[in-house]
Amino acid sequence: MVSERTILKSYTKSLDHLGIIAAIVAELGIVELVNARLPKLRHHTLTHGDVVLALILNGLGFTHRRLYLFAGWFQNKPLERLFRKDVTAADFTDDVIGRTLDAIKEYGPELLYQEIISQIYLTVRFGSHRVHLDTTNFSVYGDYATPEAGATIRITKGYPKDGRWELNRFGLGLVVNQVGVPLFMKLLSGNNDDKTSLPEMLTQFRSQVVFPDPLYCIADSAFYTEKSLTRIDRKVYFITLVPGTVGEQQALLHQDLSFTPMADPRYSFYETESEYAGVHQKWVVYRSAEGHKKEEKTLEKNRLKEEKKVRRALTQLNKREFACEKDARTEAELWIQTFPHYEFESVSVVTRQKRISGRRGRPKKDEVTETVYSLAASIRPNEAAWSAEQATLGRFVLATNDLDISPENLLAQYKSQDVVERAFRFLKDSSFAISDVFLKKIGRIEALGMMMVLMLAVYSIGEYQLRKRLAERGATVLNQVGKPTAKPTLRWVLTFFDGVAESYRYDPATDTVWCEGILNMTQQCWDIVETFGPICERYYA
Repeated sequence: MVSERTILKSYTKSLDHLGIIAAIVAELGIVELVNARLPKLRHHTLTHGDVVLALILNGLGFTHRRLYLFAGWFQNKPLERLFRKDVTAADFTDDVIGRTLDAIKEYGPELLYQEIISQIYLTVRFGSHRVHLDTTNFSVYGDYATPEAGATIRITKGYPKDGRWELNRFGLGLVVNQVGVPLFMKLLSGNNDDKTSLPEMLTQFRSQVVFPDPLYCIADSAFYTEKSLTRIDRKVYFITLVPGTVGEQQALLHQDLSFTPMADPRYSFYETESEYAGVHQKWVVYRSAEGHKKEEKTLEKNRLKEEKKVRRALTQLNKREFACEKDARTEAELWIQTFPHYEFESVSVVTRQKRISGRRGRPKKDEVTETVYSLAASIRPNEAAWSAEQATLGRFVLATNDLDISPENLLAQYKSQDVVERAFRFLKDSSFAISDVFLKKIGRIEALGMMMVLMLAVYSIGEYQLRKRLAERGATVLNQVGKPTAKPTLRWVLTFFDGVAESYRYDPATDTVWCEGILNMTQQCWDIVETFGPICERYYA
């Protein structure tokens, strides 16, 4: 008789950190809301909410897999555990995914996201008194020259923030809160202008999202325009960098100012006020010691490059011929104005006789010639101009209409703008492979853009909840260098679950399969699961 040990077969399916992602999605009620807004109209095993969950799991799986490898990615995953229903990898066809993306587009990607985030906000009361605005763009592979009915954006050439000038692109605008959760999203065309889109985003956000007064809106210098500032109501405080295109800013940077030291020894400040765009506001000029050193090195490199450029240009200037002395001197004055860091050491006009025939060489006796004029100029650095340039190094100007905010708080608020920049880095990370867009329909690209933001929201909320609950429990985890921290990144904590798998036993005689349990769960993993709460525990039970 053959023993049972010989007949039964064992195998595993990779669970890893996907149970945590599924638990976060379940706790936020995303699947149920999507199903309510996008009801299933065909006889498919998967609902639109199921596909949204699948996309989130795929995107936050960090496996470098592309969207077109979607079904294959689920082959070795414990789908019944993750979806809480009878699901197979074969259910995730291209048609099923495309059907959900089309449904999202038809409903409205931005509207659906706003409804999801509004529901989430009722569940997770994260802060919203400070928001950060910014935009970015993504490369797409395809022509997209033919307009598509219903498309709200244009896939076209624009400024490539990834350096891929040859590719078309679409844009994405975000309003995120102080912990990095996107409260608002806006799909943008590839040639989007931030000076127009940023104030429009703020206005639309204000009309759709309820928040406590006052609201601090933080953005980069593209936001600082007359049109933007005049559209801000009295309940909104802006904090932004004043761009160099504002003449008042340039004049201020070059003044001999009396700076006051700050608590942070790296910075000092000078306060003043402005009425730019008719808005009474506070301007603070900051001087960064570290920024000064860094920019000083850059200035020295630029000075060497400019000197070579000026010397070559001077050689060409001295070779030119003019019809009269006045023309030569006029050209010299115009030329030196293009190089404000240099001045003439000497400049004179010399004459010579030139053969009218255009032949080279000395004119023959009695040959008709003409008099031509040329410059004999030499230059030297304009040390006063270089000194004035050096005096502005490490300086920048922040503006706000909150006249009572301290310079220290103003700087801290602006430096937190990195929260939205981290969000964009997350979306463009090479391991977040879903951001590489290969879809043929513009409408599906818009839907995918919404899904990318939703994945960022799930990740950001998960990280926020993890840190909040660790603080409540007085607990820590070990960071990458083995030291305890109460503020780990979610990405790091998810690596604790690498290798966690669900074990199965198969009996060929009866063609039955049963789960034997979860393998490779360390005490550290169980502590994290317990931190996330009862819903998460179900996925690893």
